[in-house]
Amino acid sequence: MLCRQSRRLSPALSSALKSVRPAFFCSNPNPKTQTSLRNRIPKYTSSADPLLAGGDRRIALSPNPSLSAPSDHATSYILALLSEPSDRPLDFDFLLQSFKNKLTSDLVLRVLRNYKQLGRSRTLEFFSWAGFQLDFHFDDEVVEYMADFLGRRKLFDDLKCLLKTAASRRGRVSARSFAISIRFLGRHGRIMEALALFEWMESEFFCSPDNVVFNNMLYVLCRKDPHGNFIDPALLIFRRIGKPDEFTYSNILIGLSRFGRFDIAIQVFHEMSRSHLIPTRTAANILIRQLCGKKKEFVEKVKVTSVRKPFEILVPCVRAKSCIESAVDVFWAILELDLVPSGHAINALITELSQLQKFEEAFEILKMVGSRKLRCCQESYIIVIQELCKVCRAQEACGLFEKMLSEGFKPKVACYNSLIQMLCKLRNVEGAKKYFETMKKKKRCEPDCATYTLLIHAYSEVQNWEGAYELLMEMMEMGWNPDFDSYRLVGGFLRENGRHDLLMKMEREMDVQLLHGHCKAGRVDAAYEKLKGMIGKGFYPPIYAKDAFERAFRKAGKWKIASQILCQLDQTDK
Repeated sequence: MLCRQSRRLSPALSSALKSVRPAFFCSNPNPKTQTSLRNRIPKYTSSADPLLAGGDRRIALSPNPSLSAPSDHATSYILALLSEPSDRPLDFDFLLQSFKNKLTSDLVLRVLRNYKQLGRSRTLEFFSWAGFQLDFHFDDEVVEYMADFLGRRKLFDDLKCLLKTAASRRGRVSARSFAISIRFLGRHGRIMEALALFEWMESEFFCSPDNVVFNNMLYVLCRKDPHGNFIDPALLIFRRIGKPDEFTYSNILIGLSRFGRFDIAIQVFHEMSRSHLIPTRTAANILIRQLCGKKKEFVEKVKVTSVRKPFEILVPCVRAKSCIESAVDVFWAILELDLVPSGHAINALITELSQLQKFEEAFEILKMVGSRKLRCCQESYIIVIQELCKVCRAQEACGLFEKMLSEGFKPKVACYNSLIQMLCKLRNVEGAKKYFETMKKKKRCEPDCATYTLLIHAYSEVQNWEGAYELLMEMMEMGWNPDFDSYRLVGGFLRENGRHDLLMKMEREMDVQLLHGHCKAGRVDAAYEKLKGMIGKGFYPPIYAKDAFERAFRKAGKWKIASQILCQLDQTDK
């Protein structure tokens, strides 16, 4: 066995499994045995168990993996005997000698289901002992349960031996056991092993795959493969299925979308719609998002090979246009199936349409989102408004914003800033000021540093230095330091208009803000130099700045240096 020591089966079970191991990966079985066993194989049915369809839902494949209470005296007695604490290995032949002739698959299964009471080691030892007693002629339920038990504990080598043993002794293995094994192998990245097990189902184990097996195999190939190396085998398996169900289509759609096979994905989606099947929500979301997220390049390289020396040329790329049109068609088709994609997928589609300036189609989707009152409605409005602002479509952006406010939404500061920036570009300063006042009205949304900076530059461009000065002072009172360009613009206007008093007030406020910022950040050397420079100019900081200066130097352990300049400051005040 290739398992780690902590996960190894009991020696008795390991030897038993090895002794009855048939040819699996290396040789073919006896043709006579193969013919006789095939007669006992149930015919393939296309109906899938909806609880085990192997689609996007995480559904346990075990018959009953939860702890179950003993249902009879024999089960209770066996559990009591095997649960006794002991430092030595248990002698199962001695402890359970009275049950040797009473063992049945049903009794073994009831004991195995209480593995939490027994523990993993004794559960495996009991299964080994019971297997020898019954010559491993267990019912399908026992094999399925043990396949789930071993798969959950990553005992994959033991899992393969279990399937070989069951096939050797009973002549067949149920399709459900293979579905469980394939799914667990795929979950842990053993894709090649899962594919090999699937391919040898009929040739080595004489078991025809049903829809559950097909779906689990497609789940592994389409969703667990990180590189897309198995998408072609997945397509071949998909075409082998007689009657695909919704999980079959959903799995192959996810795989095709993930690895850029959009043309085939759209064909499969329309084929699914004609079959009156609805994809899972996960498949619909991934298909739409991948169609929207496809790389958009204005040009692409094409290799010319019809000449002696091949070369590459750049040609216009039109695939992005066709891709977004397909995404819109798929979106409306999914809605007609009464399935609403996630808000993330909807916003991805709206973003893509808005960036391509297809606002009419974006408005239609936005109207649908508003009518259904989806959770993503506010974010959808903001996306469209910001993209409208980028192309300066002011009337539509402002109308959509007013509608957003009328419906009770509270836009974020980024949405306000986009509107203000657009109106400032159009030199509509009064309109920008109106939205600035709307932000502060009833504390809808607090302006940030970018909001003030945009308005300061807008007032400067229209030579309104009084408004620019008021905004700059208000900005500093809010605790934000203006950038150098804003400070220079307003200072230049004040000098040109002879308002040196306001200029000194602005410089003093700026120095106070810088001093306070140095103290809060712990930059005591910069704070000391700033305070020293302020005293040299005749500026004296307010009480809150002095307190911050004192706290910063006490925290840094440089109180003696701070006390000297503070004493000098107190003497100057007197």
